[in-house]
Amino acid sequence: MVTVTREFAERIAAMSELLLAEGDSGGPLSQLAEFSLQLIPGSAAAGVVVAGEHAWTYATSDASIADLHQLQLDSGTGPVAEALRFGEARRIDDTGQDDRWPEVCSAMADGGLRSCLILPLRTDREPGGALAIYGKEPGCFTGAGHDVALLFAAQGGVAMRNAALYRNCCRLVQNLRIALESRAVIEQAKGILVAEYGYSPDVAFSRLSALSQNTNRKVKDIAADLVDGRIQRRQLADGN
Repeated sequence: MVTVTREFAERIAAMSELLLAEGDSGGPLSQLAEFSLQLIPGSAAAGVVVAGEHAWTYATSDASIADLHQLQLDSGTGPVAEALRFGEARRIDDTGQDDRWPEVCSAMADGGLRSCLILPLRTDREPGGALAIYGKEPGCFTGAGHDVALLFAAQGGVAMRNAALYRNCCRLVQNLRIALESRAVIEQAKGILVAEYGYSPDVAFSRLSALSQNTNRKVKDIAADLVDGRIQRRQLADGN
């Protein structure tokens, strides 16, 4: 039986901001795994598996859980692999009775784990990963533990989505900053050519572009060299 207190509700709600705490998602993902142990009744070990473009990222409360996940991802079978593939929850109530994934059940039993619940962490409509929680007794996640885990996974999905949005915004701001800096130095270089040689802004830019093509360097780098006096202005004036 789980008593829902204000503190409990606040800790669940705080999940949505967890992955925004650090630039590197590894630390917060580990916190997510540890957090699940504190809040989900019956949990003895936990792990978060995140689907990346070319790789899998693990965050676990126990090093052996990463090996258990790798076993499933390598073989393409098991509750974790299926939860990621189909975006659906998977559960083992008793490793001694479940015959769907004998290799996984054997590995769990060897680690002293008798039950598990794997829940997709959804970002928009796709599972961005999965929360895997493990218990030492059969049937750990059939009652209150199951209900709390569902709530926990829902908030974990929000956290992952927020983290993705945050990272995308950071990249956008960084790219915008670089673009503005590049534009500024190019405008400075154009201004030098306009002032010294009477070129129009368009002709000044064409001079920069021509030297860029001839030297196989970016226009902004050519412009920076001109502003800093690292290239002769006559090179641009002559079109060489």
